[in-house]
Parts: sequence; C-alpha cells; structure tokens
Amino acid sequence: MSVARVVVTRPIVFPDLLASRLEELGCEVLSAPAISVGPPRSFEALDNLVRAPDRFDWILFMSRNAVRGFVQRRRRYSRTSPIVPTEVKVGVVGPATEAIARRAGMHVTVCSSDRTGHSLADVVIEAEVHGALVAVVQAEEGRSEILERLNSCGHSANRYAAYRTRPASVPDPVITAIQTADVDVLAFASPSSVLSFAIALGGLGEVPEGVAVAAIGPTTAKACQQAGRRPDVVPVKPGAVELADVIVTHLKERPNAFI
Repeated sequence: MSVARVVVTRPIVFPDLLASRLEELGCEVLSAPAISVGPPRSFEALDNLVRAPDRFDWILFMSRNAVRGFVQRRRRYSRTSPIVPTEVKVGVVGPATEAIARRAGMHVTVCSSDRTGHSLADVVIEAEVHGALVAVVQAEEGRSEILERLNSCGHSANRYAAYRTRPASVPDPVITAIQTADVDVLAFASPSSVLSFAIALGGLGEVPEGVAVAAIGPTTAKACQQAGRRPDVVPVKPGAVELADVIVTHLKERPNAFI
C-alpha cells in the first residue's frame, strides 16, 4: 500500500515535532530545508543585552533559535551568573521555545498561545504600567508587529538579533518530485521557506493541483498566496503538531485516501 509523502521545508531541528508527528501518523517525510540559520551580521546589540540583562523588565524570546543565540552569547561573558536574572520576566513563543528556555535554566513567566507573539505583547501591556523596558530577541529579519504594539502602548521595546535566516538551495530531486506530483504535500513553517521554494519552482502556482500546500499559520499562509498558491491546509491553532494533524486529516478526506 502506498504511503503519503510530505515535503517538510523547515530546517532540521531536534526535536523536530513536525516530522516526528507526521511519521507517527504514517507519513513518509522528505526533509528539504529551505532556509539556513546563521549568526546575525552584527552581535553588537545582542552583546549589549547579554552583558546587562537586568536592565530590562521583560525579555521576550520569539523562537528556539533566539534562545540558543542568547544563551551562547551570555555564556561568553558570564559562566556563573543566571542566564536571565530572576527579577527579569521571561516570555516565549510556543511550547518548543518554552522547553529549550527551561532547559537553559530560565524561569518562564508566560508562553504565547500564538506564533506571532501578539499574546506576549498583551501580557506585558496588562501587567505593566507605561514605560516598561522590553528586549525582543528574534531573527535579524523578524517581524516588527510586537515591537510596534508595545511601543504604541507606552513601553520601550527594542529588537535584539540573535540569528539570521537565509534562503537555502532546494535539491533538484525534491523539485522534480513536486513537479511530477510524486509527493502529496508541501509543508511550510515560515514565510522564508515559502520564498525559497517559490524561487526554485518559478512561483507556487507551478505546484500541481494534486500536491497539497500546507502552511503552519496565517502569516505563512499569506506568503503562500503572495507566491501564487492559496494553501489547502492551515491549522486553526498554529503549531508543528497541529500542522501535522490537519495534513493527515486532509489526506484522509481525499478520494482514494491511502493513509
């Protein structure tokens, strides 16, 4: 019996909740990372933060890579002090980021229920009077909505780049498998990965109708539309496990389902 084949376009991470959940549900996963993660072009701002994190009321981590980058730089300057002083409140986006933050020894004050961090901004706004100092640790090219929301409400929020993402080349065999509909789903976890595949394919409009396009959340779904293809699958609640679950549900609802 055939097995559903899903192209996972996010960088390989451990644990990879998306790939492991898909495999648990009976899919074959083709890993084709469409972005690479590297250091920011300058560590100056991040180093200013890690040298004196106690200057801030809140430090918000927008991803696992944000936590990793912060911890690595913090340990360069202090191996004996806490990663984040206990008096500084910590917010994170998603359970995977929370898990790595706790493993690093941080006390997590709040975990966002969405991938954009909007709920983190809401928590800060509700908890603080005007003038809270907030450090937002994210990708160099990270979205600015959380900064704009906090600053518009009277707080002082600034971005600290812990890493940078860049497009990665998509392997030719993966491109061929998509073009010939030899895979069943193309799964995207970020707008950056959408851009890489759109470049490689000449636009997502070139993805055959028989290949479903899945997006982890509304921001990535919007990127898919802008690249030429409305996604077939978007979970109600953004997340890796949630994306895997709705992919399999979609596959089961297809004619001649084989999963």
